[in-house]
Amino acid sequence: MDDVASGAVRYLAAFPDVTGLLGAFPAGDPIAANAGQPWLFADTNAGVLKVMEGSSAAAVVCGDFGGWSVAEPLGTLRFRRLRLDVWVDPVRDSGSNVTESSSLTTNRGLAVFAAVQFRLQRTDPDAVLWGNLVTTDCHLLTDIQFLPVPDGDMLQRGTAYYGVSCAGWAG
Repeated sequence: MDDVASGAVRYLAAFPDVTGLLGAFPAGDPIAANAGQPWLFADTNAGVLKVMEGSSAAAVVCGDFGGWSVAEPLGTLRFRRLRLDVWVDPVRDSGSNVTESSSLTTNRGLAVFAAVQFRLQRTDPDAVLWGNLVTTDCHLLTDIQFLPVPDGDMLQRGTAYYGVSCAGWAG
């Protein structure tokens, strides 16, 4: 069964406008299942830093961050909060020296966020499957804010939160 994090990852993975902005595992990755996969993760913050530093690329991490509203008595809707982290490593030269300003790194992160926001922000009440999680609403609760990652060699992480209404699971 998917939660909002794993469901959001499965949903976003279907959109080339999102995945095309992210880094990807090399074709020769030692884990064959990772080969060519975009850096789109569910709750794997610890693994992201190891992959990110020196990559000059971006990654998205989705996490289930608890509830954002109380369920109605006798109702079946659940109201979950989705944490969205956009990790962005600055562009670097072959010696791993940073070759862009922090504002340009932030702008690359904002481009990733804009693509994700376009796909997640809902404008209609239709049910949409995120993996096997049935969602009926998703709206931005807090806008993204980028901050430098401590000891990340100018790596930045932006965090935003979404309110997701869930109506159970399909199949």
